[in-house]
Amino acid sequence: MAIKHYIGIDCGKSGAICEIDNAGNLLNFHSMPIVGKGKGSKLDLQKLAEYFAYKKIAIENGRDYTVIVEDPGGHAPSAAGLRSMTYCFAAIETLLVAYKLKHHIVLSQKWQREFWSKPKMPKNQKFDTKAAALSEARKLWPDEHFRVTSEAGNLLKNPHDGVVDAALLATYGMRKRI
Repeated sequence: MAIKHYIGIDCGKSGAICEIDNAGNLLNFHSMPIVGKGKGSKLDLQKLAEYFAYKKIAIENGRDYTVIVEDPGGHAPSAAGLRSMTYCFAAIETLLVAYKLKHHIVLSQKWQREFWSKPKMPKNQKFDTKAAALSEARKLWPDEHFRVTSEAGNLLKNPHDGVVDAALLATYGMRKRI
């Protein structure tokens, strides 16, 4: 069987991109490319375009890629967060179409159902989807730390939520054979 690659993308400035193969092996991941720092930061469209251009060349040379992108829908902890995720989603979708890369868009609730069922929570309590995602990712890749390197070159101490979600998005695509 030919090796197929799945790329999961968790949108937003704190999002990430992760690639797995059709056997579920975690190949690589990185945080979303960002320009600037703090509130003045934004998506690095040039780096993102270069990333997709490279994948387009790989496809032309026989590689098989499918990209699974999380649709931000209407959820976010803040209006600024929703704006960031929506902008990132639109930029990514535009680049995928421009480079004619095979892709699927999925709502978070849909891919999350592949990995867990939300329990009924007591009033005023929310289910922690980030903790559930990390738990599921650790089952799939027990030796992986899901940490990224800071701009200063230091390995961050905590798992990156965006990387975890992107890895599970890629796995969702692999399992659904999309």
